[in-house]
Amino acid sequence: MSTVTRLARPGDLTAALEVWRLANAARHKTPGPDRVARVQAKLADPAALVVVAERAGELVGMAAAEPGREEDGARGVVPGLCHISMVFVRPDHWGNRIGELLLDAVREEALRQGHTSLQLWTGEGNDRALRLYERAGFRPTGRTGHLSTGERIVHLTRPL
Repeated sequence: MSTVTRLARPGDLTAALEVWRLANAARHKTPGPDRVARVQAKLADPAALVVVAERAGELVGMAAAEPGREEDGARGVVPGLCHISMVFVRPDHWGNRIGELLLDAVREEALRQGHTSLQLWTGEGNDRALRLYERAGFRPTGRTGHLSTGERIVHLTRPL
């Protein structure tokens, strides 16, 4: 059974949010209502690049990206930089390379839009994500940070 990736349509956003919710729940990270509302807004933002993975007519993965910003976020967009803010796959489809397909789709669309590099942040202890990003050509920059939960995160980039 093949998996197809494509740009999300407005009717996909509820299912994309559910993929995000299920993946977080499987990692024992239950988002609160404020976080759910922020993700809904991010997915609906006209500037967002949202791609979905579909298998047998069912949404099984989603990724979202946006124009990259200066490190502090206050100085505006960095020309050519595309920031991947979300890559999520339904837990019952983990291990099927859907994350790679999503990253390929984001990369292709980012290139089409004129971006020259991709960046993302992920949890330092998220071994599954780190392996995915390494296979997709991302490399650590040495920059680190912390989420509001205290979780340590690492910065990765990939030229296009």
